[in-house]
Amino acid sequence: MTTLLDVKGLKTYFATTLGEVRAVDDVSLAVAEGEVVGLVGESGSGKSVTGYSLMGLVDAPGRIVAGSVKLQGRELVGLGERDWRALRGHDIAMIFQDPMLTLNPVLRIDTQIIEAIRAHADVSAARAREWAAEALAGVGIPSPADRLTAYPHQFSGGMRQRVAIAIALLHKPKLLIADEPTTALDVTIQGQILAQVQTLATQMKTSVIWITHDLSVVSGLANRIAVMYAGRIVEEGATTDVLTNPAHPYTRGLLRSLPSQNKPGETLTQIPGAPPRLLGERVGCSFAPRCDQAQVVCSEADPDRTVAANRAVRCHFALREEVAV
Repeated sequence: MTTLLDVKGLKTYFATTLGEVRAVDDVSLAVAEGEVVGLVGESGSGKSVTGYSLMGLVDAPGRIVAGSVKLQGRELVGLGERDWRALRGHDIAMIFQDPMLTLNPVLRIDTQIIEAIRAHADVSAARAREWAAEALAGVGIPSPADRLTAYPHQFSGGMRQRVAIAIALLHKPKLLIADEPTTALDVTIQGQILAQVQTLATQMKTSVIWITHDLSVVSGLANRIAVMYAGRIVEEGATTDVLTNPAHPYTRGLLRSLPSQNKPGETLTQIPGAPPRLLGERVGCSFAPRCDQAQVVCSEADPDRTVAANRAVRCHFALREEVAV
């Protein structure tokens, strides 16, 4: 398949009074046209910062210090704000965890959608309004023409997220980054929105990076999974391969902590300890203090990223383990 997004050696650091926080530290990832990639990891692993970096939304004291991000061969790192304005919402779009990061609470829905339409399309106000109603209908909002005149506070959380999705997909972007957009919603609405995004992305041939901490969400959504820990992708591969034969100890720990892996009434298996602080230069494998298979070399040497049989892993002792999910 043709590569749409090619990320190599991406590093995004934040300057603090205690030193540099290496939120994203040497991330490499490729996304093909029409592919859905799940970016999975605990809170604080660098998933969201990776998404913001791809969108050019990292503000001071954060900065991209190294690496390359290419969209259809065009380098995005170092673009000026004017170029980013032309790209965002047209070629690349993002759905945020909180829809109110997309929606202005004091403006009507029609005002916000029409503004997003006319920012990238030379159409009349009447046509923009029709387009806006069609966009709301496309994400399952009933009576879309009437709901255009409402304000965000008049919608439920699920409906607000649908509006945010409609705005993100207005111009059929080549790449959609979804940053845990269903985390705050109940399971029923979550399932509806997942199905809606998957259907719309397939129809528009849009590639998707779905950021989440929930492996069950991406298991039925993503073609490939990239598992992130301490600012790095520690395992990447086809969804079925990663979920049934995890190669990295962290991936195995995540899978073992799922309720489906424990008998009823038993305490859930958990990964001991907590994610490391990302201050300063790392020594050895970041997961070593929590790993039940760590050896001396793990605390002394940083594991390289190795690629074999369509699987990329950062581990000195990568293993394969059959897991039923």
